[in-house]
Amino acid sequence: MATTTITAMRAALVTLLQARGGLSGVQIGYGMPPGALQREHILMGLVEATQEYRALGTARKFEDYTVTVHISVMREGTDQQATDERALVLLAEVEAALRADPTVSGTVLTAEVGRYRLEPLASESTREARVTLEITTRARI
Repeated sequence: MATTTITAMRAALVTLLQARGGLSGVQIGYGMPPGALQREHILMGLVEATQEYRALGTARKFEDYTVTVHISVMREGTDQQATDERALVLLAEVEAALRADPTVSGTVLTAEVGRYRLEPLASESTREARVTLEITTRARI
C-alpha cells in the first residue's frame, strides 16, 4: 500500500505541463534544477499534507495536500506590466492543464489551483514577475 501520492502527482504534473504547447521553451522542473534557471520557469516546491482514515482499521485513507508551484518570468527593460502579464499567462497554462486533467493522470482524485500571489521585482535593467500558487489535491491511498 502506498504511503502517499505526492511524488507521483508532482512527476505527472511536470509531464502534463511539459506537453502543453503554450509552455514551449519554459523550463519546467520537479524541483530546483542544477545550474542556472531560465528566464521563464515553473518549478514544484513545498508540499503540506494531511491524511485521514475513512474506514475501519487502516484499509483506506484520504490524503489532502497543497503543492506550492513557483512561476517566474524575467525580462530585460522596465515594462513590469508586460512581465506580470506573461507570468499570468503561464499561470493560466497550469490552470488549463488541471482543468483538462483534474486527476493529474490518475494520481489524485482532484487537483485545482487555489490561492496564488503575484510579486513584481525589479533591478535597474530587468523586471521580474513571480507567481506563487497553491495546487490543492485530494487523493485516496
